[in-house]
Amino acid sequence: MPSVITVTAKSGAEGKLFGSVTTADIVEAVQAQTGIELDRRRLQLDEPIKSIWHHTVPAKLHADVEFPITVEVVSA
Repeated sequence: MPSVITVTAKSGAEGKLFGSVTTADIVEAVQAQTGIELDRRRLQLDEPIKSIWHHTVPAKLHADVEFPITVEVVSA
């Protein structure tokens, strides 16, 4: 699995996204870039991502297995 998952989104001049990156977007990017299927409900995202940069999103597979996914949001 790559160390960073890249998600492309439209943003303004100051790095704020016109929309947001959701767990569904992250799951889609993980699938496209690694071939690994995740359930979006397993991602612990308190609120949608609304800025470009690196974000860490915890994935919890079950009570004893949790790992971080580093998501880099880049401007389209």
